[in-house]
Amino acid sequence: MFQEEQLSNDETKDVTKEKIINMSHSGEHQELQNASDMSGESYTSAIRVDIADLDGEDSLNLTTTTLRRCKQQILRPYWRLLLLIGWRGFGRESINSGSKVYSFLNTVYPVFIVLLLWYVYIYEIVACQWKLNVKKDTKSILQTSTAAITTISVNSTHEYQPLATYSPSDLILQNLSHSKRSLPPEACEHVITTYVIPNILHFVAFVMGFVHYRIHENEQLYAIMEKVFLQATPLSNRASSQHRMIKKLRLFQVLGALWVLSTLILQGMYEWAFDFPKLIFFQATGKTVHWVLFSIELLGTMVLNSVSLAVVANYVTQCEMMLFYIRGLALRLQEKSSDLRNAMKDVLSVRQNLSVLNGPMARMTSLICVIFCELTIIGISILVLNKNDLPKIWLYRTFFPVVFFVMLCFPLFQAARVNSVCCRIIKIALEMRVFGYKGSSQLDLDSFMNFVSNTKLRAKLFHIPIMPAYLITIIVLSCLVLLILFQTSIIGPINYWF
Repeated sequence: MFQEEQLSNDETKDVTKEKIINMSHSGEHQELQNASDMSGESYTSAIRVDIADLDGEDSLNLTTTTLRRCKQQILRPYWRLLLLIGWRGFGRESINSGSKVYSFLNTVYPVFIVLLLWYVYIYEIVACQWKLNVKKDTKSILQTSTAAITTISVNSTHEYQPLATYSPSDLILQNLSHSKRSLPPEACEHVITTYVIPNILHFVAFVMGFVHYRIHENEQLYAIMEKVFLQATPLSNRASSQHRMIKKLRLFQVLGALWVLSTLILQGMYEWAFDFPKLIFFQATGKTVHWVLFSIELLGTMVLNSVSLAVVANYVTQCEMMLFYIRGLALRLQEKSSDLRNAMKDVLSVRQNLSVLNGPMARMTSLICVIFCELTIIGISILVLNKNDLPKIWLYRTFFPVVFFVMLCFPLFQAARVNSVCCRIIKIALEMRVFGYKGSSQLDLDSFMNFVSNTKLRAKLFHIPIMPAYLITIIVLSCLVLLILFQTSIIGPINYWF
């Protein structure tokens, strides 16, 4: 009896094992089938899937969540800007990035952008864009009309052929060269210094950016953003400081978009102030062709200024990241929450990031700043020498230098801020040497002081460290010189106010 019960129990166990084995095999088969179906769908689906939490909510890691939000709100709009100017390929984040459509767009679109930029460069020369001749374009209308009448009376013995007999190429050459004919408008002057050199500098910056972003596929901005957000500041105020930084970077983007819009408004103000100046070429081609060429030029101007914005925005954003990083390091040293070895590693990391910042990005920003500086100086010179009393002329002449001066100040101001914060690290090291640091000997403090003093932490433009004292000195001297020139009546109108 006992043996029969034992046999029945053994048979029951064998049956149970077989069921378990069958269930496990069926479960494994079902999982493999599901995985096969998912893999088969991944080859045909063109939808990009982001890895996120299973519950659909944000991650419990605040730094990861904030970094993801920063990527969506800061990096993606910047990538769209790079896509607009041809510095980033189409479909780069898509799983079908190697398709024929994307390959065709990535080949044709950069060529279109280059042709559009060259069109704007040539249009500016042919149209004498912005009227930047200090001697001729600052005269009043009365003086200009008198001079024109005198010229016509002197040359009245000459016979002129009608405009229809000139070909467009002859009219362009006539506008670019001094001619004995009295047909308005007069030829452009200082073409090389006013238009050719700035356009060459701009195109060199465009080519450098194309190589930096499109060919080398540089993701330096995202790399430094990750590093900064991971170390950030102490955990107690890390989230608030990260959110504050995201808001500031978003503000930079909004201001950059407003600046591009202001350049288009400036273009419209130029046409309005001078009553849509008609060159000989535009008179020969007709009003319709004039407006078509102007519309294309307006589109090209937006792309041209977007290139400048992309360069300046990248430099300014990296400077803001470095400020965030260095202030976190300074706070940890003041709170004595970090040991000297880790502090030396952080200082070395700052030096490496500044070396990267002072590389190709600083060179591109320097080229753009040269262009803005020239336009600002010419605009201020024409403004203070302007003798045309029309209100719309004064409005245009006042708005012109402001647009380019504001954009010139952004990278200079950011570089000066970075250098100012870097100097704070040296001051903190000196205080540590005097008052001591937790568990550190005098030899360790001397070593840290020597290391920080010999580590050159400088943000540079034009290969020159941009120090706050330099900028303040230049601004004060410029204001003083302008004040003296106004008081001595060398520039500006002579009246009760000046």
